Amino acid sequence: METRPNRRDLLKAAIGLAAGTASWAFGRTEKAGGEQSRAKENLFLLRYDTERGDPEGMKGFLEKVVEVHRSHQIPATLFCTGAALERMEMPFRSFYGEVKDDALFDIQDHSYSHIGLGYERGKPIPTLKADYERSFAVHERLFGVRPIGISMCATGGRDGNGLASFDATEKSRAELEMVASLGVRMINSYLTGVNRSRTFINYGVMGYPEIMGFPSGYPDTGWMHRRERGDPLEYILGEIRKRADRHETMPLMLHDWVAWTRAADRELTHVKRIVDAARKVGYKLVTHVDCLRNKDLWA
Repeated sequence: METRPNRRDLLKAAIGLAAGTASWAFGRTEKAGGEQSRAKENLFLLRYDTERGDPEGMKGFLEKVVEVHRSHQIPATLFCTGAALERMEMPFRSFYGEVKDDALFDIQDHSYSHIGLGYERGKPIPTLKADYERSFAVHERLFGVRPIGISMCATGGRDGNGLASFDATEKSRAELEMVASLGVRMINSYLTGVNRSRTFINYGVMGYPEIMGFPSGYPDTGWMHRRERGDPLEYILGEIRKRADRHETMPLMLHDWVAWTRAADRELTHVKRIVDAARKVGYKLVTHVDCLRNKDLWA
C-alpha cells in the first residue's frame, strides 16, 4: 500500500508554499512559451461538493464515504458549505474525528450559503466576503482548522450569466482579491484563455502567485441527476478513457446529495466503478491539497 503523509502534515506544507516549500509525489511539469504543459502522470481529482444539510435524508452518507474511500484507498476533497456543516454538526464532527489525520480526505470550503463568484450580476463584495467569513468560522469552530481552498458555486441564473474569468471585469478582479485576503490558496482555474477543466494555473498574472487554480468539471448534477448524456456510468467512463488517451487531468465533481439519493444504491458503487476504471487507464488519484503541495504542478 502506498505510504501517504497525514492530512495535518499536508495542510501545514500547503500553507507554507508561498515561502518556497518543496514539491512531492507525482513529478514535474515543464513550461514552454508561458504555457503550462501536462503533468507527467495523469491526475484524477475527485471531489464532493457537500451542500445538502439534511440530517435525515443524508443519514449514513459520511460514514459510507469513510468506509468506501478507505477500503478502496480513494483520495477525495470535500468542499463543504458552512450552512450544511451547521445543520449536520454532529455527523460532521464525528466524520472529522475519523479522518482528521487521514491524508485520503481533504476538507475545504464551498461558501456558507452557496453564494456565487464570477457572475455578471452578483452579490456586492462585502456580502460575498461576509458569507465566506461566516463559512470559514464554522469550519474553525467544528474542526479547529481554517480552510485554504474554495470550490466556486453555480447559482442557477440568480446572478446572471457567468463570466469567462476573474480578470474579465473590475468586480470579478475584486472578488479574487477578496478571497486572497481570506488566506485562500486554491480555487478553480478561472483566467482568460485557460481551459477550466484541464489546466492547473497560478494567479501570478493577477498578483497572487501563491494561489493555485485547479481544473474543475463533469458535475454529476448533469450526467447523473438530470441524465443529460444518457446512461450516467457509460458516459463518465467514456470520458475518463478519452481523457486518459490525451494525457489530460480528469476532474470529477460529485455532490453529496446526488451521490446519495440519485445513484442506483447507497453503497457508492458508482464511485468504486469510476475509480477502478480510472486506475486501469493509468490515472493517479490525488486530493486538491496534494496538488497544492506539489508546487511544480502549478507555480
